[in-house]
Amino acid sequence: MRGDRKDQRGRIGEYWLSQRPNSAQWCRTWFDADARQTRRASLGTDDFEQAQLALAEWVTRNVTLRQQQPRDVPVATVFARYYDKHARHVIGASVQQANLRVMLETLPAGITVAELNLEAQQAAVAILRKRYAPGTIKRMLSAAKAAVTWSWKNGELDRQMPFLSLPEGQGRERVLSIAELAQLWSADMPDHVRVFLVLLIGTAARPQAILQLTRFQCDLDRGTINLNPPGRLQTKKRRPILPMAGFLRPWVASVQAGPLVAWRGKPVLKINGAFQTVRDAAGLDAEVVPYAIRHTIATEMRARGVPELELAGFLGHLMPNIRTTGRYTHVAPDHLARARAALEDIANDIGRVAARPMVLNNLRASCVPVPQRENANSSAKPLSTGAAVAAGIKHSLGEWSCGRCCGVLSARPLA
Repeated sequence: MRGDRKDQRGRIGEYWLSQRPNSAQWCRTWFDADARQTRRASLGTDDFEQAQLALAEWVTRNVTLRQQQPRDVPVATVFARYYDKHARHVIGASVQQANLRVMLETLPAGITVAELNLEAQQAAVAILRKRYAPGTIKRMLSAAKAAVTWSWKNGELDRQMPFLSLPEGQGRERVLSIAELAQLWSADMPDHVRVFLVLLIGTAARPQAILQLTRFQCDLDRGTINLNPPGRLQTKKRRPILPMAGFLRPWVASVQAGPLVAWRGKPVLKINGAFQTVRDAAGLDAEVVPYAIRHTIATEMRARGVPELELAGFLGHLMPNIRTTGRYTHVAPDHLARARAALEDIANDIGRVAARPMVLNNLRASCVPVPQRENANSSAKPLSTGAAVAAGIKHSLGEWSCGRCCGVLSARPLA
């Protein structure tokens, strides 16, 4: 007998929790169709909530769920599978994980997807309002919705579930001053973080677009940066083709191929941790996240007279005729010219305050690593991605002599 499903506590798919006679230990339990009997495997705990988590973790790692009814799947399982199989691989994974954890702690223990109805969501929101701002609560609920929607789209649930539509919060208000940008730029940081930061400042792009940016997308001849990589369909978070600010050219030219932001030759998938370390070393507050740089540059550009429509195009916001004439505008000589000029001014202003330059006026725009001469020291290692420019900065400041300028960098003025 497989038993009444109502008695199968903590059920996830074909597995549920039970206890052996005269034992307090909870077991992972299932029906073995071949042997026609119920089997158990101890989860090593007598705590029901711990057993639920252990069962969810085991199912997440070992079982493929197909077309499950929402009443049979705990919300904890959906959250765990969504994070393990998708969210942990994307930008902002730590934030998404924190949002899911808070939602799970707020919801009743053991709640199933079917029980996560609009009434349960409203009750959770009421609790969260005592601790969090409206914008934060909206992002938390959005994380829960993303998890359930992912499970449905991947065939694990047999239906979609409705979710509340919360009003927009005030958004992230943190905008840095030029002095704070200079403070951040002056801090010591790994090469890949510095390249990431200069690209954030020079494009006002979303952090994920910067991490996915490759040398192939940058055209030094035309002076453009295509933020949309090949094969990626444009979404509501549109990635435009931007004019390349002059101060970015040496940084772009220092990379011959592959991703611009790289660590030991490999793409950087997550950078929040490294960025936070640099931010803390610079003495800035926790609100200074990579996305705050985008807000800051957009604010500065508007304050410096960049027209609203041009700024919208630069930031990738939807514009009229974007599917027709918009696809050709990047080849025009005056494409986003006001925006480009504003970026040059911002970089110069940062450089005047910072302890290190941002605009490399004393280096050629074509400074790139080249093979060493035969009589060069054979033990010397080639500079990594972004290191050539970093070396050029230090050389130009007189902080050190790299000993390889004749083979790697030219300190001659720009023509």
